[in-house]
Amino acid sequence: MVGLNRPQRSLITFGVVLAGALSSVGCSSSSTSPTATEAPEPSPTTTVAEVTSDDVSATSLDPTTTTREVTTTTVVIDDIEDRLTAVVDDFLASTQAPGVTMTVLRPSDDGTDTIEAISLARGVRSITTGAELSTSDYFRWASITKPMTSIVVLQLVEEGLIDLDTAVSTYLGEGWASGYVLDGVDYGDAITIRQILDHTDGFADFAFDLGFYVLASTRLDTPFEPEEVIDWAVQKGPLYEPGTAYEYNTVGFIVAGLVIEKVTGNPAHIELRNRLFDPAGAKEIYLPPKESPPERTIDGYVQGDLKLALNFVPGFAVYTAEATVGAFYDISVIPQEVLRSVGWTGGGIEARAEDLARVFRQQFTGALSDDMLTAFTTPSEFSNYGLGINVGEVDGYTVYSHGGGTPGFRSHAMYMPELDVTIAVSANLIQIEPDIGTLASDIAAIIIDDL
Repeated sequence: MVGLNRPQRSLITFGVVLAGALSSVGCSSSSTSPTATEAPEPSPTTTVAEVTSDDVSATSLDPTTTTREVTTTTVVIDDIEDRLTAVVDDFLASTQAPGVTMTVLRPSDDGTDTIEAISLARGVRSITTGAELSTSDYFRWASITKPMTSIVVLQLVEEGLIDLDTAVSTYLGEGWASGYVLDGVDYGDAITIRQILDHTDGFADFAFDLGFYVLASTRLDTPFEPEEVIDWAVQKGPLYEPGTAYEYNTVGFIVAGLVIEKVTGNPAHIELRNRLFDPAGAKEIYLPPKESPPERTIDGYVQGDLKLALNFVPGFAVYTAEATVGAFYDISVIPQEVLRSVGWTGGGIEARAEDLARVFRQQFTGALSDDMLTAFTTPSEFSNYGLGINVGEVDGYTVYSHGGGTPGFRSHAMYMPELDVTIAVSANLIQIEPDIGTLASDIAAIIIDDL
């Protein structure tokens, strides 16, 4: 075997470290990740339990859709607040995450068709300033964007504008993915809409790729266009023949965003707002880079192997001195243009927790007809993933869920249809152990016990 010089050995070592670290970024599920390190203790003054009075209307674009009119109402929270606060504090203590925000939507016990919203924030929004976290703060929810994009695509299927089993080239034009070659076969014009929604399209994921991080680091202040990300994946080639296996990725949902724009003639963020956000009564949810919250997202942090990896990548490494806060790398000090654009319709949502929860619930309670909802929530033959959503169980109840990971944030959202309970939770730290899905499950157990 030919010997390696020191730079080669360093690069290979870095590649191995980064590959492991990136397993928690951009994920559909919220699995475990490397052990956390130090962060400030949560402030005892940061508990906030808020219930809003804004109406949440379940509406539909399809007259055959079954809808249920719901409104939020003020409730008195006593023991449930204490129990939720305790489980969040336990999570903060075990992971050393700076802060956590969460919202639970559940049916009222007053005998009316109303939905109670319980929102809680705990910890700090910035380690540097010590500013307390609030339920009005904005987080990045990453891949929880995917089911939202899928809902819009499925609405367009219902309207006869898209066919799930038709090639993407029907909408984006032949040659849109020319050069997508495996074993001498170009599969570019063969990829279907269904395949981009259930992760059977064969695309590699930039979130797990060393080379893409190096590329992105050279242009942190320049937004990525969707076509640039797709071109990168096309040139990488398929991981397998499309339609024959499952491999989670974000690229397919960026393709879905372009299909939405082509079919409707409108920007994707406008279609999401008109078709999903507004019907859910969610005002404080945004899809960058073409729209932004009125305030920037809170400071997000990276630790462990991913922090080590960022210290190796030149474009990130130049910020190391400024970004280092104890054991963490503060993502907020670097230019944000790449981070706010690269995921787009596959991972770009910025929102308050309650608005995210409202939208997540709307996906199952009014956005689709019964038949299309079944299609959305039916896993493919290759995984437990449907057309943009994970399907599983908690305590014997069906759970539709999605995780989200991006530098600085780890999130999870879930909906339990038998109970009409929605949970949205996010931490401003990535690479945490136990992972955020564990907290979501613990919250679910408390809510189930309280019903």
